[in-house]
Amino acid sequence: MVQRDDSVLLVQRRDDGALRWQFPAGIVKPGASPADAAVRETYVETAVHCSVREQIGARVHPHTGVYCEYFHCDYLAGEAENRDVVENASVAWVAVADLGKFVPESNIYPPILEVLGGTHV
Repeated sequence: MVQRDDSVLLVQRRDDGALRWQFPAGIVKPGASPADAAVRETYVETAVHCSVREQIGARVHPHTGVYCEYFHCDYLAGEAENRDVVENASVAWVAVADLGKFVPESNIYPPILEVLGGTHV
């Protein structure tokens, strides 16, 4: 999760024909650092440079069954743009207060909500 002031970076994924908003994500190759992968994938998908502030946690995603590690990242530079048009339909900075309009709160990993200041989305 990349945060810039009171906004977070989201990508709109093209999954099975449906368009769903989520935080930028990527696959970690064997031997690679998950934190480095998060920074790299964010840049590759969105042209946004970020740095990892902290690891938020990890879980097996309840909908996909994929093991996920979550990082809180700080925005460094770059204008958000969709650089992966095959996987993503759009990229946007979204106010934390409006996050629930894009991603149902029940789909957000609860520690992310804690990092963002509670369940006010």
